[in-house]
Amino acid sequence: MRGRFGWIGAGVLLVGLVGVLLVGFTAVAQTTNLLGGSETAQTERAVEPTGAKQDPPKPVQEPETEVTEQEETKQEETDEPDEEISNEEQAEAAETFSAPKEPASASASASASASASASASAPADTTMTLDIPAIGVSVGVYEGTAEDSLTAGTGHLSGTGYPWIPGSNTYIAGHRLGYPGTGSDHIFYDLPSLGIGDEVFLTDANGKTYTYAVSEILEVPITDLSVTAPVGRDVVSLQTCIEDYGDYWSEGPNWNVRYVVRADKV
Repeated sequence: MRGRFGWIGAGVLLVGLVGVLLVGFTAVAQTTNLLGGSETAQTERAVEPTGAKQDPPKPVQEPETEVTEQEETKQEETDEPDEEISNEEQAEAAETFSAPKEPASASASASASASASASASAPADTTMTLDIPAIGVSVGVYEGTAEDSLTAGTGHLSGTGYPWIPGSNTYIAGHRLGYPGTGSDHIFYDLPSLGIGDEVFLTDANGKTYTYAVSEILEVPITDLSVTAPVGRDVVSLQTCIEDYGDYWSEGPNWNVRYVVRADKV
């Protein structure tokens, strides 16, 4: 009996030992699996793009290069239009500087045409006839203001304009008292009686009549020749002498003031 129980005990121990070994093997295997799973997870995390996201060189450098190229391209595209605009502005500036030449040329052409027309219509003789209905004057106008011209009637101041030339100040002088029995006798005596709007007529040697209307009255020193200059429009200036400023009816003897009646062509 004792021998039988001895073998049974030994068998039980053997089974227990085997069980313990199986349990230990199982625990080791599970521990191995757990460690394996942990390593796998770490490996998976290692190959994820997390490291790539944190790695700056390539991902950052390449976009910077692309942006730089784009900026350069954009700058080149921007520079080209700027150059074109600059050229256009220069062209416009050139046209602006050239623009006045056309009116000047047109003006020169108009002046040339007017001069040609005036030359074509200008009479060969500069003698004219002056008519002032308001004071009953009808008298010849002779070239120059020498005494022979003034004695014959009235004189056209040489160097001033003529009614057939555009922009002229046709300047005519006459005595206030003149000489009895001549065309100068009291010819401009009533000149101070003319008022604004009174008509004045000049007729050239070709029979063409030019009509004017009195526009202003001037009294200047006898040394003032500015009244003989062009005024920028077609006018006739009729001049005589008076004794003093505002003294229209004294008959000399000094005649210190030029009395000028100016009329615009109508």
